[in-house]
Amino acid sequence: MTAAPWDDRTPSRRCDWIDQLRGWAVIVMIEVHVVNAWLLQGLRPGWLNYLNGLVAPSFTMAAGFSLVLSTFRTDGTLRPFWPDTARRLGFILLCAYALHAPGLTAADWTVLNTAQKARELFKIDVLQCIVYSLLILHALARLVRNPRLFTFLALALALYIPIVSPSLWARGVADGLWLPVRGLFNGNVDRGVQALFPLFPWLAFPAFGAFFGGLYRWLRVESTEGKARWSEARFLVLLAILGAACLAWGRATQHPWLWGGTWIEENGVWLLHSRSGAFTYAELTALSNTTLPSVVDRLGWILLGGAAMGAVDLLRPRWRGPNPVEAASRESLLLYMLHLNLIFGVLLTPPVVALTGHGWNSLGWAGTLSVTAALITLTLAVGVWWQGVRLTPERMRGLQRKGLAVLGIWFVVGGWWTVRHFLRSPELAREPYAFLNAARVRKGLPPTPDGLCRDPEEYFREAARRGVKLSPEARAQAETLILARREPK
Repeated sequence: MTAAPWDDRTPSRRCDWIDQLRGWAVIVMIEVHVVNAWLLQGLRPGWLNYLNGLVAPSFTMAAGFSLVLSTFRTDGTLRPFWPDTARRLGFILLCAYALHAPGLTAADWTVLNTAQKARELFKIDVLQCIVYSLLILHALARLVRNPRLFTFLALALALYIPIVSPSLWARGVADGLWLPVRGLFNGNVDRGVQALFPLFPWLAFPAFGAFFGGLYRWLRVESTEGKARWSEARFLVLLAILGAACLAWGRATQHPWLWGGTWIEENGVWLLHSRSGAFTYAELTALSNTTLPSVVDRLGWILLGGAAMGAVDLLRPRWRGPNPVEAASRESLLLYMLHLNLIFGVLLTPPVVALTGHGWNSLGWAGTLSVTAALITLTLAVGVWWQGVRLTPERMRGLQRKGLAVLGIWFVVGGWWTVRHFLRSPELAREPYAFLNAARVRKGLPPTPDGLCRDPEEYFREAARRGVKLSPEARAQAETLILARREPK
């Protein structure tokens, strides 16, 4: 690095490296969902799974980091929680649950609804995890009302959460609790619902973010005699050193932390007694990502990546025009909602799949990368466009009103072609809709207990008639799913 960036102690007004981290996390998140949805089973390498597993920790850590800078003023006082912060978190929470609602149409909430879909409304996903984590951190900030004390308490919380998390992942813990709060404790399946991002251990990443946000605030935002304590370059070096230390410690201790111990048979059940607790083999495989070394290992990669992004941003030439990565960071909620609705609300709906022939896990690498590139380009373009719209508040509010009007119309008229599709082809349904057996009888097919197809050949014949293209892997997957519905004799 040159001497100028190394010695430049101008107080920071906005943290560039965390913006870069959040923006790239959103971009890679699109790749994650496209790969999970379309790539053929067995083609995804292990390194890609690991890389994709860093997206959510990066996203949640960035949320905790930003909380500190937006909550504490430069003089150490607190900004009010109501109304701006409360409304923003409430809106994010509304979006979070809308993504797991039965749908955004009257058809989805009525004839296309099922008991399982209704329960899925309470699945804890990454947005729910972020909002509930930020609410906890906001409460902590307002309890202590001191940025430095809050910084160290956030670190203590970040370390405590993954230490106790394995115990909460033991089989049966939290089962039967009120469903809206059940998924906050662990990711075990209960009543057909599995939390994707329970607070244990995922709260650790926003808490670590809050710690680093507090550290950044002290070193780079607070000023003494008009200068920050450190330059941005020095902070990035510290970030890289801490990241390397976290990565080294996490890698060295991850396996012995979980699997090191003594197997003891208790009442016919073998339990491994280790520093994480006493668990069966099945429980150990389920909680492998919940331990402190696992969390610290992923944190190390995030800090190293953030330091690298910050260094590039510090030294790169400044070009004119919009910055797509910055737009992705600042419009992260918009891009998150947009790409998920495009993938799961449009491209993977039964009518569209019937037209394209590209359903779940039906594409090779070339097709998957093409879809990934197209969706990333589209969503980034929308993010850049919306950044421009924000410059004219009246235009922005007008577009928001029109968007709400379109959603209202969609709620009334949308979804009915899906009903029509399954009325004509009940064999292709994957959900036990109430009208399926009536549709089967109309076609001369025998009714089934839940209306779902039990004969793979019946499914394949209808798929061929409707022009649905099925790869050998997709055929095998469909056959396995259908045969699993048969009741044991």
